[in-house]
Amino acid sequence: MFRRSQVVFVLAAFCLVALTGCVTDGPRPAPKPKIGPPPREARADVLLLNVSQPSDTDGDTIPDTLVTSVHMFDERYQLPVSVPGGLTFRLLDREAETTLTEWPFEGDELRQRLTRAQVGPVYRFRLRIPVDTPPVTESYVTIQCVMEADSGQKTQAWHRDLPWLSVPR
Repeated sequence: MFRRSQVVFVLAAFCLVALTGCVTDGPRPAPKPKIGPPPREARADVLLLNVSQPSDTDGDTIPDTLVTSVHMFDERYQLPVSVPGGLTFRLLDREAETTLTEWPFEGDELRQRLTRAQVGPVYRFRLRIPVDTPPVTESYVTIQCVMEADSGQKTQAWHRDLPWLSVPR
């Protein structure tokens, strides 16, 4: 039936496979955290405002467009959340005393700007400075974002000292 050499070979192969294992040298990676669902009544306690450098999209050497994104965070949850309400962006002078122009978004207009990023919901905007806005004579500006939730809660974020790369003559 089986030769003695075949039996020894099969037993040796079985022992080799059974006793072989992976050995890692050094620390093991931390297990991935398990994150549950966001709170039912999520709040926008913190805003993360990202603003690009102002750009000139019409070739007249004067900046006219800002690309921004906003993540909303509820302090009770680790990832961004989506909160119903309205967002208003303001372009202010450097000291944030004078509003140069503003862009309000609410309802369907705000919902259209909601996208899914890898970490969760994010609002993305291309803010164009209206043609009838007086020229910005500042070297640096401030961008303010105010989120007013349907509950009435207001949260704001600022981007101060954003270089305005071209000052009209």
